[in-house]
Amino acid sequence: MKATLFALVMTSAAVAAPPVQESVSVVLGPKAYRDGDVIEITEVTATSGNLEQGDSVTVRGRVRLDSRSSGNLSLYVTQTEGDGQEEIDPGQSKTVSRGLSAFELKATIKHKGVLHLTFYDAKTGKPFGGTYFGTSKQMNRIGDWNVGYYLAD
Repeated sequence: MKATLFALVMTSAAVAAPPVQESVSVVLGPKAYRDGDVIEITEVTATSGNLEQGDSVTVRGRVRLDSRSSGNLSLYVTQTEGDGQEEIDPGQSKTVSRGLSAFELKATIKHKGVLHLTFYDAKTGKPFGGTYFGTSKQMNRIGDWNVGYYLAD
């Protein structure tokens, strides 16, 4: 009886553990920034190196924001298949202020698509800079995407 109870407790603990993330190499894709703004990715960890639907992802890095006093930095997926609707995890966005700061954002990829880090205006919600990133294969597929809308007024 004790052995069965012990096995049950150990199985429950294993099921409840968060997915293990490992370091993933990424390639940068299309990007555009206003003068003085930049997003630098220093580390990506994920539950698989494929960065695909179902994976949990953590992105760490630094930002420099000079074009305005503050904004929101968000880790999102641009869907390549689906309805464009996206459920947002609490750790996918953070407010950043003018100057240099570090960030850590987390998301679960819920749809087929491509990851991006994007600055959004806190008042209007409009994007004003960012970068796509992912596997080489993913970035090759979107290499011709135009992100000039990041710089539109």
